Amino acid sequence: MAYLYKGIRSITPTWKARPGDRAGRMSCRLRMLAAVAALCSAFLSIAPSLLAQGGRAMDNILYPQPEQLQILGGPEVGYGTWTNRGYFTVPDGRRSCSAFDNGTGKGLTIGIKGIIYLTPWLFVSPRIRYEARSGSFVSPLPGEPVRAASNAIVMLDQEAQVDATISAISIDGTIGVEAFGFYIFGGGSSSLLLDGVYNYTERLTGSKQNFQYADSRSAEHRLVSGRSFDGYEKSTFDLRGGAGLLLDLNYFTINPEVFYSSPLTSALHQPNDLKQTGLVGTIAILFSLR
Repeated sequence: MAYLYKGIRSITPTWKARPGDRAGRMSCRLRMLAAVAALCSAFLSIAPSLLAQGGRAMDNILYPQPEQLQILGGPEVGYGTWTNRGYFTVPDGRRSCSAFDNGTGKGLTIGIKGIIYLTPWLFVSPRIRYEARSGSFVSPLPGEPVRAASNAIVMLDQEAQVDATISAISIDGTIGVEAFGFYIFGGGSSSLLLDGVYNYTERLTGSKQNFQYADSRSAEHRLVSGRSFDGYEKSTFDLRGGAGLLLDLNYFTINPEVFYSSPLTSALHQPNDLKQTGLVGTIAILFSLR
C-alpha cells in the first residue's frame, strides 16, 4: 500500500508545471509571436497597394477595378455664318432711314470647352465662347425723282445698307453621347450681347443716268457711322445641337465639331425684332484633366 501511495504522490498535478514544460511552452509562445509579427509586417507592406488599388493585381479577376471616367478640356477656335431675320428701322438722328428684315453675317469664334464623362458613353460639355456675329442688311429704297442734264425728270433707283457689328459671349450647357470617337450633342446657350452698333449707307443702283451724291461725289454715301441700335438687348437665349469627332493622339485629343444655333429670343426690343441663326464649325485641342 505504501508503494502505491508513493506512486500516486509521484504523479505531478497538471496545474503545476515542471521546469522543462515551462521552457517548452515559452518557446512555443515565442514562435507564435514571431509568426504574428511576420504576418503583421507582410500586411503592412501590402496595405498601401490594397488601399490604392482595391486589391492586388492578381485579384483583379475576383475584384475588378472601376473604370476611371475621362475629363477633357482645352481651347477652341472656329468660324460661323449667321442668318439674321426680323424687322427693324434705323434712324440717322432725325428720321427713320429705312426698314430692314433679312441679312447675313459671319465671324470668328474663340473659347474654351470641356467634356466630362458621366458614363463611358454619356457626357456633359460646358463651353464659353466669344462669337462675332456681324452682318449686312440691304433694303431697296423708294424711287426718287430728279432732273437730268437734259432737264427731263427721271426716277433714281437706290438701296440702303446697314453694316452691323454684333458680338456675344456665349455660355453653353450641353449633353451628348459618344461611341468610337463620334458624338452628337445638344443643349441651351445664354449669350451676353456686346457691341451692337451699325453704319448706314445709301447707294444708287441702275445705269439710266450718270448721277452722283453731292457730299461724296460718288454713287454711294454713308449717312450714319458707329451708331448704337435702339432697343439693343443685353442677352439672348438659343438652342444648340451638333456633332463632332474625338481623335485621340495620346498626349492630346483633336476635336473638330460643327453645331447649329437656333434663336429663342430677339436681340432687339419690340416693336423691332432681330433673331440670329448660326452654323458654326470649330476645332479644339483637348487635354486630359484626370
